[in-house]
Amino acid sequence: MLLLPGSAMPYPVRCGLGLLLWTAWWWIARPVHLAVTGLLPLAVAAVFNFMPIGGVLAAYADELIVLLFGANLLTAAWHRWGLDQRIAIVALRGVGTGAMRQILVWYMIAVVLAALLPRSVVAAVLIPIVIAMLRYSGITDLWNSAFGTALVLAISWGSSVGGFLTPMGGAPNLLAMKFVQDTVTHHEFLFLTWVTRLTPLTIVVVAAVFVYIRFAFKPEISEAPGSREYFAAEWTALGRMKPSEKWGMVLFAVAAVAAFARPLYAELLPGLTPAFAFLLFGMACFLVRAQGEAILTWEYAQGQLMWGLFAVFAGGTALGAILSKTGTANYVASLLVPYAHSPFPAMVIFAGLAVGVAQIVSNVAAVAILVPVAIGVFQNLGVNPMPYVYAIIAGSHCGFMLPSSAGSSAIAAGYGVNLRTMFIKGFWAALAAWAVTVVVAYVSMLIWPGFGGA
Repeated sequence: MLLLPGSAMPYPVRCGLGLLLWTAWWWIARPVHLAVTGLLPLAVAAVFNFMPIGGVLAAYADELIVLLFGANLLTAAWHRWGLDQRIAIVALRGVGTGAMRQILVWYMIAVVLAALLPRSVVAAVLIPIVIAMLRYSGITDLWNSAFGTALVLAISWGSSVGGFLTPMGGAPNLLAMKFVQDTVTHHEFLFLTWVTRLTPLTIVVVAAVFVYIRFAFKPEISEAPGSREYFAAEWTALGRMKPSEKWGMVLFAVAAVAAFARPLYAELLPGLTPAFAFLLFGMACFLVRAQGEAILTWEYAQGQLMWGLFAVFAGGTALGAILSKTGTANYVASLLVPYAHSPFPAMVIFAGLAVGVAQIVSNVAAVAILVPVAIGVFQNLGVNPMPYVYAIIAGSHCGFMLPSSAGSSAIAAGYGVNLRTMFIKGFWAALAAWAVTVVVAYVSMLIWPGFGGA
């Protein structure tokens, strides 16, 4: 981009666009770990000096990284004492052994958990349980098992589509909140506002994928032998709920309630935003003692913390700040303006871009690339960008086709699911999700004035 004639576009815009292409390329091709790509904005800004380095560095100490850190501490306590497994087993003990029923229930369990936990965490918790169940039932080769592949993909996809109901569903949600706060509303984006606006889109996307899974997958068996016995045995092995598990559940629940109840105490405790509520109760895990020891130790926690995720999130935030402050987002937006004069075509385009980009890069990257562009396009047109931002958020959670689409997809691939099935079935699932997102977002924009709020 630096070789383009100076008159083509301003130097900061060329640098911003070059960084965007470089970052997108590394997120797609993955020549290095995603966390390393997250550090690119710092390195590039320092070398090419196209904007003050302080404006980039601030993204790496953003308040929302504190939120990720605090939530990660709380879920580390879950994992240490087996609370994550207990939750899954409790939910499934009465499900039965029908193959399709197993697939659909695991999908819905993943959807529910993903509303509160990052999808990679949900997949990492649930997939090993079903792998163990499949092995108990005599299925060891996932690639050649339609049932095994469908079961694992159901968890992977459920972990994705459930993740945009609440801000706690993952880093891309927090990143989108950050963009909206900084460039659209200039005030705090309340958790309650997020949930009320994204609930209709979540319901239709979850339902569309549910229906698709029900009719697209054809398990080679109708019953999963031993499944009920397996869960009963696992439940017995866990024993009674330990005090440490109870504390882990209580601390997480109180932190979540504090985040959602923010409007009730915002004036009294203006500094206790959701980020610091989760940090506060995450730190409490090191202080609360049960069974003679703290429910979380730093030695254990540092092995469970997703340090790479923090770098990826910070890199996405920094990229968005650079695209905004250098005018790059506005430049790209100007190229799309001719296609965005009519609401419905604009919704089709931006929702389609989100779903398409989410197939090849992480949803953090999809949000980092598309949300600033959408905001720039519609602000230049004098149009409220929020309905399109909500559609992009929903679409960014619909990466089903490739291991690079999402952390949950990568985990599923690592366990040996049939990648051809993932690609083909994932394509049609993504298409269905895109169609319902466009329709519901567009109708909501027309009949629900509140859908444009934040």
